[in-house]
Amino acid sequence: MTRSLRFSLLSAACVAALPAAALAQTPDSAFAVSHSGASLFRVNIDGGALFGGTYDGDGGASGIPAEGAGTRMVWYPRKGAFRAGGINGTQWDAANIGSYSVAIGQDVRASGDNGVAFGLRSTAAQVSSFAVGEDNTASGAASVALGYHAHTNARQGSFVFSDRSSVDTLRAGVNHSANWRVSGGFRIFTSSNLSTGVTLQSGASVSNWGQASAVISTSTGAYLSTSGVWTNASDVRLKHLIENVSGEDVLTRLRTVPIRTWSYRVDPDGIRHLGPMAQDFRAAFGLGNDSTSIGTVDADGVSLAGVQALDRRTTTQQATIDRQQQTIQAQAREIAELRARMERVEALLAASTAAPKP
Repeated sequence: MTRSLRFSLLSAACVAALPAAALAQTPDSAFAVSHSGASLFRVNIDGGALFGGTYDGDGGASGIPAEGAGTRMVWYPRKGAFRAGGINGTQWDAANIGSYSVAIGQDVRASGDNGVAFGLRSTAAQVSSFAVGEDNTASGAASVALGYHAHTNARQGSFVFSDRSSVDTLRAGVNHSANWRVSGGFRIFTSSNLSTGVTLQSGASVSNWGQASAVISTSTGAYLSTSGVWTNASDVRLKHLIENVSGEDVLTRLRTVPIRTWSYRVDPDGIRHLGPMAQDFRAAFGLGNDSTSIGTVDADGVSLAGVQALDRRTTTQQATIDRQQQTIQAQAREIAELRARMERVEALLAASTAAPKP
């Protein structure tokens, strides 16, 4: 007897044993099972299948098909929940199944309503929580735990992703936060050909953009070094429309820019800063993108141009002083010689006056 024939006979026997109401089928069904007029299971002629049932929240009287350890696939209509895979304990007992939850994998648990858990030993323990990967726990409402040993730490609305670089658990510190452990760096690309973006990394390797020993690297060439220094892109190959400037003109313009101390409105009053206002800086030099910000490269450029102009002044003044000093020294030597001559003349006159007359 072939397998298909055995299945057909079994199906016929099952259908014969059902009450008349259970024999009702939709026109496209090949096999259907119902009870008291409610469709429980149906296989359509195109291979589609339907598992029905009624949600009642379990009502304290468990109707789950199976509990305890084992390998199985379970549709639990009284809680609208689905399970597939295997567990070694009570993870899929009725008490650990949240309404409208899904858990697929090994030893996974979705005890929160509307929770989802996939992978190995991952748990979605709160309402609308999501845990995927290995040994992850989403224990905050609407929280997400992904990767390896990620834990939302009962912080609602939090997101935790942990890489596989350590067995230590990464936990969310506050509600509504994003927490990442990515020891190989966090890369954000802002173009389809991956030519622009930002990389956050430990500095142990060269970034996507070629910078070494950097914590923040950008496709623009600017980066924050591991020592805490922000470095601007300044390669001559990135520049055009290059013009020389007059240092004296920079100093003249700089005199018109008020330099004051101030505090940002968002900071406590005790936090003070020193510098120009963007509007004054823009009016004096016309640099930057707008009149509400000052580029560090522009502020540095003004400072360097002013220093160079002052250095030229100092060099010129020093040369003048050196010449004057040389003149003074020459004059001092001449005066010394004249004084010596006068002293010799005075000595001769004194000697001639003191000599006896014949």
